[in-house]
Amino acid sequence: MAKKKPAPFTVSSIQREGSFYILSVRPAPGKRFSYRPGQFVKIFPDSSLNSFEPFSIFSAPEEKEILFMFDVKSPVKSALSQKSKGSKIYIEGPYGEFTVSKTPTHSVLICKGLGLIPLSSIGKSLIDNRKKLSIFILYENLTRDEVLNEERLLEFDKHKQVNILMTLLNERPVDWPGKIGEISAPMIKEFVPNAKAKEFYICGPSAFVNRIIALLRDMGVPAKRAKAEAWG
Repeated sequence: MAKKKPAPFTVSSIQREGSFYILSVRPAPGKRFSYRPGQFVKIFPDSSLNSFEPFSIFSAPEEKEILFMFDVKSPVKSALSQKSKGSKIYIEGPYGEFTVSKTPTHSVLICKGLGLIPLSSIGKSLIDNRKKLSIFILYENLTRDEVLNEERLLEFDKHKQVNILMTLLNERPVDWPGKIGEISAPMIKEFVPNAKAKEFYICGPSAFVNRIIALLRDMGVPAKRAKAEAWG
């Protein structure tokens, strides 16, 4: 992975949604920032460039804004949460090969926790560019509090191309609109018509990603139809 030089970006807005923040930035005047859906960057909160953290890009390339979504569980993220409109941050990248195929087809996006962020970029790009493609999103979390942007997801689910299934492992809220339990082969088969013919994108903690890859293999999904990115 060839290293790139950090470039200055201007904060357009920063909004808090629950325990998360959504940061919108723009490149310097006369500069462009090109990226592929699902890629990530390194963000430096100030010009000293002493500290950084990797961030998956939340927006799709087709959107006017460059968006990032994050919590405040690190010094870098905490510093970013204090930024105001017009302030500067520095971005290096983009990096990563976890992105849409050259010839995308109907797709299944499977994620856990913050794995929703790069898959949101992929999903939005697929919809913007491939009007006739169907997108199926399966999203697993331990508790409802861990769900990113539940209201946005429910609105997204109303899109005629999008189908979303959320599931929880450690609680059963009375008004929960999704399912309970781990994402399983029966769950996928029930939710996704002709699942073996779809293209799969998986993102989340390593143990989760390994489990899903093994599950898809047992279902007969060809390895070339499954892309994955894991951490931890």
